[in-house]
Amino acid sequence: MSENTSPPLTTSAIIAKLVECRDEKRRIKEREKELIEEWRTLEMELLVRLDEQGMKKASTNDGTASVTEVVLPQVVDWEAVYAHIQETGDFYLLQKRPAAAAFRELNDSGEAIPGIEAYTKRSISLRKA
Repeated sequence: MSENTSPPLTTSAIIAKLVECRDEKRRIKEREKELIEEWRTLEMELLVRLDEQGMKKASTNDGTASVTEVVLPQVVDWEAVYAHIQETGDFYLLQKRPAAAAFRELNDSGEAIPGIEAYTKRSISLRKA
């Protein structure tokens, strides 16, 4: 065995590393949630302050914050949206992704959906001992 080649990990070592990785990912995710909440709170505070001062941008030695705006959709009547799409053919208004749970249900019942093929994604399910 060369000096640069590590011996293969045992199954036990691989599982231990998977548990370690999963636990670290959970810690990071929890910290991320905290940071996102802090960001939202500070962002709202700054937006209110800039609005009160009639400003769209503020700069300090630490950085520059600018108010940006983007128009996003918020559906209030799905039936009306679907009717419009069927009438106009504006299918581009929807994201191109089939609903996995609905597909699995139809697929399990033997119903084929034209244009969709099933594939099996394999992964490891890990539980702490």
